[in-house]
Amino acid sequence: MSEKTTAPVEEAAVKAPKNKGLDWLLDIVKGFIVGTANVIPGVSGGTLMLVLGIYEKVIGSISNIFKQFKKSVLTLLPVLVGVGVAILSMSKVITYCLDAYTFATIMLFVGAVLGGMPMLIARVKKDPVKPLYVVICLITFAIVIGMLFLGQGGNANLSHMGPIKFLTVIFMGAIGSATMIIPGVSGSALLMTFGYYTPIYGAIGHLTASDSTTRGNDALIALAFLIGTAVGIWAVAKLIEMLLKKYEIQSYWGIIGFVLASAIIIVLQNFFMLDGAWASAATVLAGTPVWEYILGVALAALGFYGSYKM
Repeated sequence: MSEKTTAPVEEAAVKAPKNKGLDWLLDIVKGFIVGTANVIPGVSGGTLMLVLGIYEKVIGSISNIFKQFKKSVLTLLPVLVGVGVAILSMSKVITYCLDAYTFATIMLFVGAVLGGMPMLIARVKKDPVKPLYVVICLITFAIVIGMLFLGQGGNANLSHMGPIKFLTVIFMGAIGSATMIIPGVSGSALLMTFGYYTPIYGAIGHLTASDSTTRGNDALIALAFLIGTAVGIWAVAKLIEMLLKKYEIQSYWGIIGFVLASAIIIVLQNFFMLDGAWASAATVLAGTPVWEYILGVALAALGFYGSYKM
């Protein structure tokens, strides 16, 4: 691994003392962008962390949180603050923009995702292209695209939680959260495929309902999902850290496949799907004025330039 191009992930994770002043502010802004993007269907938080240049240190911090707790927390804190503020303040704004200005809003994020490609290409240019690298890229590309065509499974029955169902929800939480930090992969889409998205998130939503008659069962579902989420994020962070350290070039070829597929997924999910069903782009974008198409192209260029510079 070249020391000039890539610092070890573990080193990146523990440089929290450098995250002061402007560095902290910049990480809060990047976290804000990641949190905002999570509202967009098909947009992966891992992809945005990657193109904004905070992926390796976030992964390293999560992976080493037990070994270097204070430094890892200080590294993660500004990013998490940005994500939290974005989710609380921007969800309604982004939802409105998606409804009122679908084309322009989506094109901004497509440009932002593709803006990370020059950085990724620079990571792999130091090694000549090999057939194995292309195969890895095609496999990761196919995995992400394939998930869109798996379809949604029937909803699982979690009305009476027992030990087996509790362990199953832990497992689904681990899978869903793990995919959140893999670039290009949507954890929510995977949960929908297995039929656990609606029963799990429905149960979590019922916890705050004043007239809930299933609060005890819902609390068990939420607890199991929380345990699975924590385990999944930590375990996959360890795996990704190992891959980046031992198989750097191969890993980044795989990530290129994830990112390219992510840009396509964003377009397919938002321009060719209506209420979860396939439709023509003309149907989805019916009534879109010409000026919005022009604005969308401009925003795509702005998104590309912004994420490239960051």
